[in-house]
Amino acid sequence: MDAKESRTLTAVGVISALVLVVSLGYEFLLHEEEEVSFTIAEDVLMEDVDRLASFGPRVAGSAEETLATEYISQRFTEIGLQNVRVEEFDVTGAWFVDAEPDEHQILMHAQLEAGVQNGPGLPDGTAGSGRVAIDETGSLNHIESFTFLGYSGANHKHDNMLTFLGNGSSEAFANVGDLTDLAVMIEYDSARSLADIYRDAIDRNAGVVMIYTVGVETPPFRSVTVQEDGATVPFPDAYGGQYADALIPYIYISESVAMLFHDYIEQAEDDPTLYASLDGFWEGNNVGTRSVKVVTGELPGQGDGEILIGAHHDSVYISPGAVDNAVGVSQMFEVASQLQGLTLESTVTFATWGGEELGLLGSQAYIEAYPDEIEDLDLYINLDSTNLDPSKGLGTLGIEASEQGLATAVSKIGEAVLEDARWEDYSAAVSLNSDAGNSDHRAFNQHDVTTIGLFGWSYEEHHRQTDVPNVVNEDGLPLAVEVVLRVVMAQGGHQSVEEPLIQISGLEGESNSWVFPFVLALLAGLATGLGGLIVFIVKEISPEMMAFLLAMAAGVMLLVSFLDLWFRQALDNGFLPITASFLVGMGIVFAVSIYTRKGEDVAEMSHERKLYTSGMLTAIALAIHNFPEGLAMGVAVQESAQYGLVLMAAIALHNIPEGVAVAAPIQAGGGGRLKATLIAMGTGLTEPLGALFALLILGPILTPFSVGCALAFVGGIMTVVACKELIPQAWNQDRPRHMVVGALFGAAVMQLSLLLLG
Repeated sequence: MDAKESRTLTAVGVISALVLVVSLGYEFLLHEEEEVSFTIAEDVLMEDVDRLASFGPRVAGSAEETLATEYISQRFTEIGLQNVRVEEFDVTGAWFVDAEPDEHQILMHAQLEAGVQNGPGLPDGTAGSGRVAIDETGSLNHIESFTFLGYSGANHKHDNMLTFLGNGSSEAFANVGDLTDLAVMIEYDSARSLADIYRDAIDRNAGVVMIYTVGVETPPFRSVTVQEDGATVPFPDAYGGQYADALIPYIYISESVAMLFHDYIEQAEDDPTLYASLDGFWEGNNVGTRSVKVVTGELPGQGDGEILIGAHHDSVYISPGAVDNAVGVSQMFEVASQLQGLTLESTVTFATWGGEELGLLGSQAYIEAYPDEIEDLDLYINLDSTNLDPSKGLGTLGIEASEQGLATAVSKIGEAVLEDARWEDYSAAVSLNSDAGNSDHRAFNQHDVTTIGLFGWSYEEHHRQTDVPNVVNEDGLPLAVEVVLRVVMAQGGHQSVEEPLIQISGLEGESNSWVFPFVLALLAGLATGLGGLIVFIVKEISPEMMAFLLAMAAGVMLLVSFLDLWFRQALDNGFLPITASFLVGMGIVFAVSIYTRKGEDVAEMSHERKLYTSGMLTAIALAIHNFPEGLAMGVAVQESAQYGLVLMAAIALHNIPEGVAVAAPIQAGGGGRLKATLIAMGTGLTEPLGALFALLILGPILTPFSVGCALAFVGGIMTVVACKELIPQAWNQDRPRHMVVGALFGAAVMQLSLLLLG
């Protein structure tokens, strides 16, 4: 080697080393990927809460619900969601119509009377003129003293004798027998469902059934539903609908009212001439077919994933529902606003449900209307009453996950979010709940959808008229938003929106045809033929050139294998599965090497035979390697035509030295120039085959994880080929300087192409 050639080789080596060091340093040290952070607007959250609560009680089918859904659809549009829709579904609902001020108001009263009994078989109130009230409660006003339970009857009743039935157990009902014209009072301890108590009371002909709870002075609202066939069913529709026309008043009374009734009952028990009776005017309560609304909008993703985030927009009939659940809806708005500028693999749909307070009616109707879409869901996230206030002992965010792995992942996310000093007084409690839940995620659980339900713990104003905006702790609102955002980024495949350093303009949007991605993959694959043509044109391959080319290909393969196919994939998909795939690939190529040399004495193989074998093994490895590259291109081009073209250029660039690495040793080993070139070109044809396979067959089931494992598997194959075949053969040329410079040159070209073209 003369002095000029030596200087040229040295210059190439120095420049290659500098390019490699600078490009690696830029990528890993100077060019750290910016971590996504969120600035959550607390004031906007409260503005949405105030506005939704200002509409008043948002019962399914009411004018107030219509106002709320109009506002929600407007906010969805302002945020930038697509396909915003308001849909209506007919359900069995319950609603309340208050009397006009000059008409009979909704009230009831009890009295202790002295006189005679009703005659046998005579209707209520027949003996009223024969009895005299010696004590009475006066008017007991609706909401202050009692509330209707959902799906209660609405009769106007007179002279129902008060009776106490303990905690309403099935034994208590069985022992009391017939309850005709009796007003049954029960101390409710949650031992039985409201539906079971109601059913027993109707079966025994009770006139009215009342419940109270020790310590509860302001009566809340509860809905009476039944679990049937994996769904929450309104009481009138349950049991085959046999009670739809037999509903009696079912009300929740305050503890103080219950104590007055107890006093009358006890006095009447001690004196046969005394009677404890109840009169009530409950006709403002209604049950029947009602329209429930659902509002949806979506942020399209880059892949096939589907995530749904929901919150119910309705409230109970006595409450403006600030915490339950204007808070959840406002937090959902903020999640959508923060995600709007990000690039996600998954499409994220946002929904608000009506009728949740009456039995998950809106979400269930939506699930039944769109079974195919529900089957495709990867995750449903629910927000309900997530108002946290440590000053009231309510600083814990409740989180229910339907799968153990998901619960573990969400727990880690919660811990990471809570590390922020602003949340030092807050905490999160994650639990596994695969088939229940007290909000709309239960409806999705019952249809085998993976779910996460976020909620706040019971608070004093729950389901009462006092659930107004000043109950909401503005400072605590962002916590649930932050957790949901982190979950969506983890589960929805967040992608950096950073563009490559070199961009190609003019191609926008996705490719809707398989032809374009197939042609790009074919062009990228044929670049290996260019490497073969280089070898074809050069008549004689000197030891210097052979050492350089073999080492160059080894440099390309090792850099791609370790940095791109192993390290990057491990960061995205976990080191254990990616490393395992990498090792399996190494084992496969070892087995192929042993099989192809079966019966041959490697020590006695000629120099040419070793080169030929090395070239063939490299061809096999690269053919396998190009197939998942084609898979990746087939998926990528359908998402973005521009990205597909960039990807094709990057793949074609490193396919050229790969073609050289195949053709050069085959030709030098006696395989002939034409044969060497054709084999090199053939290794690239698996690229378009991989693209076709992805486009026509694997498209619906390919995931980032499966592609990552496949690429790591290929990396293991390429590593063994480079270390066991290419580098030893380059070393055997006895040109160490050419080998080192070739390896540096190949690694530098590959790293620079990855950096520039993304």
